[in-house]
Amino acid sequence: MSCWSQFQSQSHWSSALTHTKLINGQIQVARDQWPIILYANYAYDPENPWNSLLHSGLLVSAFKHIFMSPSSVDQEPKATCSGNAWIHGIHHVTKALIAYVAMQARFALSSTQVFLRTDLVTDSEHFYNSILELLEDPNEKDKVDTLTAWWNW
Repeated sequence: MSCWSQFQSQSHWSSALTHTKLINGQIQVARDQWPIILYANYAYDPENPWNSLLHSGLLVSAFKHIFMSPSSVDQEPKATCSGNAWIHGIHHVTKALIAYVAMQARFALSSTQVFLRTDLVTDSEHFYNSILELLEDPNEKDKVDTLTAWWNW
């Protein structure tokens, strides 16, 4: 499993020059590197990559925006109509939904303006499939069961 946090430590992320090179395209983040936004408190543990993976508050907020309503992120929801989860009969969070929300959050934070499956910059389809592949790996079943239980509190 790869992560932008590995890129971060190898490329002196705090350097303004690194930021500039990322912004102007001189440095590309590989499509198989996962962003730190997937981790709770944006903290990646190289000793235990599963630690807090897909537990990010940003992902939870993105899920609420997409499937409930934007106001559901607030303490007091103000929605006046049904959310996408209700409309589409979604009664629990699945592995595919977790991967979808991660993909949408990553895209929303990118500089890409149009969502396309064929976009080679964000390569959203590969990113989605790489997360789903991990979540469907039989060797990771116990960790995935814990993760999906957490998402379905």
